[in-house]
Amino acid sequence: MDRRIMTQEVSQAYSKRASEYVAHLGSVKDMDPLDVALITSWGTSVVGPVLDAGSGPGHWTQLLCEHGCDARGIDMVQKFVGSARERFPRASFEVGDLLAMPFDKASFDGVLAWYSLIHLRPELRSQAFGEFARVLRPAGTLLVGAFLGTQDAPFAHAITEAFYWSEQGLVSDLEAAGFTVISVHTRSSEENRPHLAVIAQRL
Repeated sequence: MDRRIMTQEVSQAYSKRASEYVAHLGSVKDMDPLDVALITSWGTSVVGPVLDAGSGPGHWTQLLCEHGCDARGIDMVQKFVGSARERFPRASFEVGDLLAMPFDKASFDGVLAWYSLIHLRPELRSQAFGEFARVLRPAGTLLVGAFLGTQDAPFAHAITEAFYWSEQGLVSDLEAAGFTVISVHTRSSEENRPHLAVIAQRL
């Protein structure tokens, strides 16, 4: 599938349910405390500008700002960006494609991609990580969150088709894009799909 078509389909799917999504998943209080702790710990370790790539309703961007980070968000769903600007006026948000972001090379010291790549087809993941590497400064760090699976297989997500990411697959993709993995975090429960998070540093 053409990247632009895929991006448009995902954007339209989220736009149709944006209000519902914001109401149920648009606040840090609705998130797993372990995720909040990990993102906060990582964010406060970054010295310099942070990009929330795929910021959605904006709650993670706001969390980072509340902890003193120089954070801004970008998302392809205009309704999400509009809601984030309204609810979190002190933070900066803009509409954009994660595979072709409107930022100069080496603009950030940290990039957060929290479940923002789950709808990306596996063959396009290298392009996303290449773009993250481009906007990151040398030694900058990336925190990625995704659904953990034994292989990179599709599944029926509530909004639109998404993909699992194997731990080794994510590590390999990051290393191929010029990152070195710092830490890997996994979590599973009976109520939710298994979770995977990786912190990596740009070489």
